[in-house]
Amino acid sequence: MFGRLSGWEIVIIVILVVIIFGGRKLPELGRSLGKGLKNFRESVKGEGAEPPVPPTDASGDGQSPPPEAPEGPPKRG
Repeated sequence: MFGRLSGWEIVIIVILVVIIFGGRKLPELGRSLGKGLKNFRESVKGEGAEPPVPPTDASGDGQSPPPEAPEGPPKRG
């Protein structure tokens, strides 16, 4: 639909971006965009996020102790 952009079209787009965002905001905008892309790529690849490990008991057999039963019905009063 858009085809290829010529040199003049790129220059006009850059000028409009500088006018809209200002020269001081461009480095900050680029940094935040880069960090967002990096986080997105890491989450897609599955890097950096380990699955949670279930808690184990002190015996080291890999099994958790059974949950404790509640101490009877609640008292009203």
